[in-house]
Amino acid sequence: MILDALLAWGTTRFTSVLVDEKPRTVGESNYNFKKLVQETFLVLTGYSTAPLKLASYLGFSATIFGIASFLYVTISYFTVGSIDGFTFLASTILIFSGVQLFALGIFGEYLARIFNRSMEHPTYVIGEITAPKDEQ
Repeated sequence: MILDALLAWGTTRFTSVLVDEKPRTVGESNYNFKKLVQETFLVLTGYSTAPLKLASYLGFSATIFGIASFLYVTISYFTVGSIDGFTFLASTILIFSGVQLFALGIFGEYLARIFNRSMEHPTYVIGEITAPKDEQ
């Protein structure tokens, strides 16, 4: 579990402390490259909806590119004549896989929002309430 996320869920009061960091004098760190990559993916996928948004954007972009290539293939067929079948097949595959990726990202974002609301964390925290000037 990531300590920063647990602290953010448990309190709203934060401060900073200056720490004089010194190099390690005994032993070696237990974090190797593989563990650091695992922790990075845990933070990206466990505490953020950024990968879901990225999937939505990539899916939408692939769909638009597939539609554009399909239009190009169709227009080329009627103006120039017959072209290879692979371009038609590739454009239709790109359209449908882009739509699937886009839908997957949207469903994932909905599930993430439902999950975040079920945890009963406040959407925002009021730091200070001040009275209007006329009430003072």
